[in-house]
Amino acid sequence: MTAQILAAELGNLIQDAKRKNTELRNAAETALKDLKSLPNTSEAQLSAGHDIQLKILQALPSLLQNYSTDIRGESLSTVLQICSGLQNAKNFAVSNTAAATLQQLVIVVFDRVASEDERALEIPTVTEVPGDDGPVLVRPAATDAYKMFTDLISLVVGEKPVSMRLSSLPPSSTLELVEAILSNHNEIITTHPEQIYIMRSQLMPLVIRSLSDRLSFAVTVRVIRILHLIIRHHLDTLPSECEIALGLLNHMLDPEASQAWKRALCLEVFRSVYADSGLLLAIYKLFDATSGKKNIFGDNLAAFVRLATEKPAIIGLGQQSTAPTGFEDGKAVGSDQVVAEAGALAGVIGGPVSDGGNGVRPFGISTQWSSLKTPCIEHLDKSDPPTLPDTYVYSLVLTCITNISETLAKFVLPLTVHHESRSRKKNKGEDPVEPETETAERNQGIRRLSRTQSFRKKSVPINPLDLADHPAYAYVQTSSALVNECWPAVLATCSTFLNAALDTDYYRALVRAIQKFTQVAGLLRLSTPRDAFLTTLGKAAVPSNLLLANVSSSRPVAADKTGIFSNAKGMLSVDSFVSQASSTSGEKNFRPSHDTTVPALGPRNLLCLRALLNLAIALGPTLQSAWSIIFETLQVADLVMALSSQTNSRTSGLGSRTDVDTGAEKLEAETSAVQAAARRLFESTIDFPNEFFAEVLQALCSLLNGTSSSESGQRTPTTSGRPQISHQRRLGSVSGASLSPETNSRDSAFALNKIGELAALNESRLSQYDSAESGWDIFVREIVRFSTDSRKPAPTRLLAADILARTVRDIAELSMSDEHQEKIQARILAALQRQIADIHRLEGNGEDMISDTDIRVHQITLDALKSVIEQCGESLVAGWGSVIGSLMSVFTSKRLSLPVGLDETEVSEAHHQLPVPMTEVISRSLARSAFATVNLVCSDFMTAVPDPCLSTLLELLHKFCCQQGDLNMSLTAITFFWNVSDYLQSRTDLTSLPENFDDTSDQMEIRSIVSAHTQEGEISALWLQVLLNLSSITTDERLEVRNSAIQTIQRIFENCSEQLSSSVWLLCLRTILFGMVEANLVIQHDIRTRSPSKNIIQNWDETTRTVLQTVSVLSTTYIGKLDASQLGKAWSELLDLMQRYFNYHSHALGASVFKTIREVLSHAENTQIWSTEPLLKTAAVWKSYFAFPDAWQDTHEENQDAFVAYTDAFEAIYRLATQPLATELPSMFTNLEACIVNSDEVAYSSDVDTMTALQSKVMDCLAMVETDHTELPSYLIQLLSRFITLPYSSWAKTPDKRGPTFVALSKAAMTLLQDLTAKHVNEEQIYTSTAFLSAFASLARPMQEKYSWQREGKPPTLWQKATTTAIAILKSGLPHIDSDKDTWTTLVDIAHYIMRAHLLLDAPPSLERDEQFDIKSFNQYRDLITLPLGSASLPDSFRRTYTRNLFSTSLIHSPLAGELPDISSAPLEDLYKIRLGQTAELDCTWRPDMSYTCLSELFNLVAVHDSSSERIKLAQAAAPYLILRSALPLKTYIADHPLRGRMPAPESHRRELLFVLRELGKLRSEPQAIPDAPGVKSKHKRHLHRLYPLLITATKVARQDVEVFAQLVNLTDMVGDEFGLDKE
Repeated sequence: MTAQILAAELGNLIQDAKRKNTELRNAAETALKDLKSLPNTSEAQLSAGHDIQLKILQALPSLLQNYSTDIRGESLSTVLQICSGLQNAKNFAVSNTAAATLQQLVIVVFDRVASEDERALEIPTVTEVPGDDGPVLVRPAATDAYKMFTDLISLVVGEKPVSMRLSSLPPSSTLELVEAILSNHNEIITTHPEQIYIMRSQLMPLVIRSLSDRLSFAVTVRVIRILHLIIRHHLDTLPSECEIALGLLNHMLDPEASQAWKRALCLEVFRSVYADSGLLLAIYKLFDATSGKKNIFGDNLAAFVRLATEKPAIIGLGQQSTAPTGFEDGKAVGSDQVVAEAGALAGVIGGPVSDGGNGVRPFGISTQWSSLKTPCIEHLDKSDPPTLPDTYVYSLVLTCITNISETLAKFVLPLTVHHESRSRKKNKGEDPVEPETETAERNQGIRRLSRTQSFRKKSVPINPLDLADHPAYAYVQTSSALVNECWPAVLATCSTFLNAALDTDYYRALVRAIQKFTQVAGLLRLSTPRDAFLTTLGKAAVPSNLLLANVSSSRPVAADKTGIFSNAKGMLSVDSFVSQASSTSGEKNFRPSHDTTVPALGPRNLLCLRALLNLAIALGPTLQSAWSIIFETLQVADLVMALSSQTNSRTSGLGSRTDVDTGAEKLEAETSAVQAAARRLFESTIDFPNEFFAEVLQALCSLLNGTSSSESGQRTPTTSGRPQISHQRRLGSVSGASLSPETNSRDSAFALNKIGELAALNESRLSQYDSAESGWDIFVREIVRFSTDSRKPAPTRLLAADILARTVRDIAELSMSDEHQEKIQARILAALQRQIADIHRLEGNGEDMISDTDIRVHQITLDALKSVIEQCGESLVAGWGSVIGSLMSVFTSKRLSLPVGLDETEVSEAHHQLPVPMTEVISRSLARSAFATVNLVCSDFMTAVPDPCLSTLLELLHKFCCQQGDLNMSLTAITFFWNVSDYLQSRTDLTSLPENFDDTSDQMEIRSIVSAHTQEGEISALWLQVLLNLSSITTDERLEVRNSAIQTIQRIFENCSEQLSSSVWLLCLRTILFGMVEANLVIQHDIRTRSPSKNIIQNWDETTRTVLQTVSVLSTTYIGKLDASQLGKAWSELLDLMQRYFNYHSHALGASVFKTIREVLSHAENTQIWSTEPLLKTAAVWKSYFAFPDAWQDTHEENQDAFVAYTDAFEAIYRLATQPLATELPSMFTNLEACIVNSDEVAYSSDVDTMTALQSKVMDCLAMVETDHTELPSYLIQLLSRFITLPYSSWAKTPDKRGPTFVALSKAAMTLLQDLTAKHVNEEQIYTSTAFLSAFASLARPMQEKYSWQREGKPPTLWQKATTTAIAILKSGLPHIDSDKDTWTTLVDIAHYIMRAHLLLDAPPSLERDEQFDIKSFNQYRDLITLPLGSASLPDSFRRTYTRNLFSTSLIHSPLAGELPDISSAPLEDLYKIRLGQTAELDCTWRPDMSYTCLSELFNLVAVHDSSSERIKLAQAAAPYLILRSALPLKTYIADHPLRGRMPAPESHRRELLFVLRELGKLRSEPQAIPDAPGVKSKHKRHLHRLYPLLITATKVARQDVEVFAQLVNLTDMVGDEFGLDKE
């Protein structure tokens, strides 16, 4: 430290001790004063001296290397003295540099020895030194090394150096120099006898003595390091000394013999030693395997056993392994189970566990607290031992065990591999418990199942003990002896740690160690240790406490509904493990045996299970009897998981666990790994030789036999003096607890699943080798025995049957490419025959004796038989009668009761179409199995069936159609009829078919003849039998079945349309189709007699529709084959049948009938084939539908479809019979009108904008009718007129009824009416018959309802369409009207309806457009009727009505009450009377433009034109209303204007007044229209004379209103001009 720093520190000390310690302060002040008095050059001088020392040290190594021949003996001694002396310097830098330099010089000395040895022949010896066998001649460098090594050891023991002038050094430093020599030049030590002598005589005694003494940590750790190097490199050289030292190390493991850190150092040495296979085997061979030597390795393992159990609480020893507990956020977090179990064991072994309290310590072994970052043996810079975790020693023991197993495996496993094989590279992601054995490569093309592929053809692993010529054979024998002698201690240690609290890394390492040790034992064919370790792993995978807890659970086993049988592969599947996620090993609380919560396998159990499976994979064919341990462990695991899965949902909500998510993840990972291991295990058997495969199969089959635990509980051989290793393998009895049948069922299911999986993977073996050699006989015998044993549980019996069936199917498929196909097929069919025979042999006799399980087993067998037939069916040419007869055995026949109201005579009359025999199946499942075979025969193997058997096949198909159990089966059977029909049709000529019947018409006789010929195998008769069978199915109770039969009949006839002659077709038509219709009529009668539900009626109505549709389609298809006579007769017969449907008063049936009529009539390309008589009969049938319309009210059916079909039928009939039906049209139109009027509302549709289908079709019918007949136009006009008013009349009749609006129909009727009237406008009949009047009257109704009727539809509205139609008709028909009063009355009304509008409170948006439309229409209409209306032939009342309507419409403002006189009788009464004034604005009309138009028309009528009589009469009629209309605004102005003062009049009032004043001024009235006023003569201004008093009064009022006043003055001036006055 420099002077400045020292002074600063002393100053700080003075300040801190100023008040608290006076003496200290005084001493510090004195020291500071002395420091300041020192010369300034002292520090610099000291620093310079240190630099010199460092430079000297740096130069020494170079000198020694560059002048190696010169620096020897005394020179070398001097150099070493300098370094050793400077190492004791007080300066830290100098001391450390000197130590490093000294070590470097020591190594250089031995480097010189190595160089000297390389030139040994060139360098002579110089002296002799002692050796084991006497003096040894050495060279110069070796002499220096000998002297230096000897002196270094002397320094360690405290003696003075003899040859080298070495300064005194600490023992630790000297030991480091010795270690450097041993670690860098062990070869020189080994090859130089003098160096060995030093080690034997000086170093080893030092080491042994140091191990016995209580030295410091620094010295001891270096001694241990030196011993480690000696053991590793010089064991063979110093065996006796190493034996003593190793014995001391074992002794030091005793807790009473040494401190914890010494034990740790010893274990670290053993950990390193056991990591070297050569060193481990050398130690065992030198000591344990040699007589008279200490059992170093055995004693060490015994020490491990003691260490493992000395403190059970610390390692968390319990009933099974758990996760360790540690500290988290300063608080102890862990498992109560660990504490409880550790405490329990501690009370027995190591005393009670103290209360944790605040001093809680971590339990268990974990990498977090059980290991050191730096091992004790590496702490060279520490003088005191490091603080060791309590569990560090135990973690070292665990590591030692792991190293032993790994070391043995690395040596033994490569010796078992065949050298010609290709090594399998381990996957980077492979779990540490995976085996290191190589897996076999699969032969491609043998298996089709999805599985992991092997990599080579595996054979039996080589036994290393058989390699007598191998260079390492001695070590192989040593390995075998080591395993065979030491396995109990290894097993005891591993078993202890298996139940300790270990973290994941340590636990995996432990399991891997057990796995490796077991694998080595197995490969060396040491069955005793192998089975012991396998049993231990099995117990760790499924601990006995878990099994006991599951078996004794309070929840009954019978409650399991989703056990193992839900998965065909058995235990190790995803479904089996996922349910365990909620109850993983995270639930660690210790529970007594009576706890109802069922434990489950956790990730650690699964890890052990995976290790066990991997061992089975690795050892494979060498296991022999040990297979039972593997399979029994899997069986127990399956039981535990199956039972525990029942309670997962119940227990998951009882508590909460902090590690649920972590546990679930671990469980999922381990589950996947176990699945993969189990899959690989069974896949590996593919490459086993037959004898070893048979052992595996027999071991699995033995599980089926239910061997008791007493017979197989002690599977592991034992030796005296060693603990017995037992394995709880059977489930029949566990600690005296009897298991339920459900548990035994799981046992059987597990075994069966594994047998099935094994067979599936070895199908090639089972099929290609002899049955006795390959294991086929064992397989079939055990499976058949189990599946047919009625004492076995049903699920497992079915599983056994399924396994046999699946195996047979797969082998059958595999055999198709095999040269021994016939032999293989015989083998598998023999197995199926044995299955079926044993079922019936054990079932007993009688149908009632067959159980459900027997049926299901039989069904599985039938399914397998079908699969075999699929492969061999084409070669099966005999025995078809037996095959079909066997298939028919699944049916039973019962008598069907006759329908209500029918007897057998009526059934006979219905041509026996009803299915009197009803077919039932014994079992639906058996029927399905049999039907699958029928499907195969009918689809693929029809050509193989002999002709005499075809009739039986048709009967079989008919039974399948009629069975009621399976709808799809019936439908498919109907399809097979079609296949059979096509097959038969392709083999025969059907033209000869009628020859068999000799014009027979009786249906029963025809059927008898057909049946007789089918028995003989006649193809044409068989074809007809197909149709007869199908026709009988059309009366089946199921809608889908009968409709499918009908459609199949149709398709059959359509396919053979080219082959059927007219005679064959007529035979089929009457026998099949008409018979089908008759049968349907009988059914319709029956169901309507019984009053069934609506749904049943609808279904049969649909069937009727399908029947008649088929008849119509086929009739149109074959219509060209018949002449007119044949067609007429057949059609007449069909009409008679169809007319019978009308008796049931059903619209649905009627629709079907009329659709049939339309289809047949509309598809006749040649209309000449139809004669008049059948067409007239068709029309008569058509009209008869409305014979009793009231009967429809009771059915409540929708009639829309029926009426549409009715209309379509009319169109088809009229197209073919236009002329013959001319006189019948009015009555037919009446029916069409009834269809329209009585039609129902169309759901989800509206006829406001678009006509319904019925309405459109009726209008089309009316439009297509030829109207050349005299009376027909008038009838059609009247009919269309009714259609126009139908919206209004129907609503008025039933306003609350939902039905069609007829709006769109009304518009369409207007269009057709316009066209029809224009076409026949010149015919007098339409005028004389009031048809023309009816047309205008119907058109007036929509205009009358303007704005009152809300259902107008899309533009144009009804009233607009009626307006344009009326104007169009009037243009062409007006000349023909003459003076018909009724017609003119309607025309005048129409004019009024055009002008006016019934507006509600709110005006419509289209008001302005509508007003313009009406103005335009009024102008057109006015131009048409004005002059004809003035005709003298018409009464004046028409003209007064017309002008009065104009007056009413022209009113722009509503007059006040009493303001208007009676305009009908005295319009000019009180003309000059002025009402009281008011300032309120009068209501204005919504349509002012129309009012002004009407007002203008009044002026126009009164104006002078040509003074014709027509104009005069019109002017006379209009004049009173014009005067009154002109007076109204004047009187209003006179009354209201004075009250307003200077406020102007409302704009509408003012506009009206000015318009009237201007028009009065412009008007030149007809002289004869207005009589002269009293005393006044005028020609064209008489209207002003009548209004003059009002004009004068208004002039007085309007003096302030310039514009009005000017107009009034102008009018008064006109009056003055009439009086002869001059203008001023």
